[in-house]
Amino acid sequence: MVTGATVQEKSIAANLGEIKVSNDPQVTLSCLGVGSCIALCMYDPENKIGGMAHIVLPISNNSARAKENATKYADIAIPELLHQMRQQGAVRSKIVTRISGGAQMFNSASSNTFDTGARNIEAVKKVLAEEVIKISAEDTGGRKGRTVRLFVGTGSVSVKTVGEPAKEL
Repeated sequence: MVTGATVQEKSIAANLGEIKVSNDPQVTLSCLGVGSCIALCMYDPENKIGGMAHIVLPISNNSARAKENATKYADIAIPELLHQMRQQGAVRSKIVTRISGGAQMFNSASSNTFDTGARNIEAVKKVLAEEVIKISAEDTGGRKGRTVRLFVGTGSVSVKTVGEPAKEL
């Protein structure tokens, strides 16, 4: 007789500039404290493979500095996330994509010029369009940080914005 059996959830955080991919249905991929960054969630529902990229900046411009942590840039992280997911068996045409983040976190006279959040949103959408990947849902912009979770077992994405209840994307 089995009593009190529970499934232990495994949480894997995608920190700044990191990519995480899993096919373990007990894994939750997460980006914590996403401000101007973008949490890019991709999921193949048929093969139950989830991937997340924590995108920090829009474009690498192939600079020497960019090579230190190349996946923090949208133009490098997105193709790399797709590559890693395909290596685990994901089918590109089946992938469902959601994005969250891109907040304008600071108020200043020059904030419109240096609005990294808006530039990140624009860059992610541009690269996804170039990759012919459609965004199925998004929660972007605003002025508050978010925590984003992708549940690999179901493909659901939860976004918790500071001071608001969590919502599913």
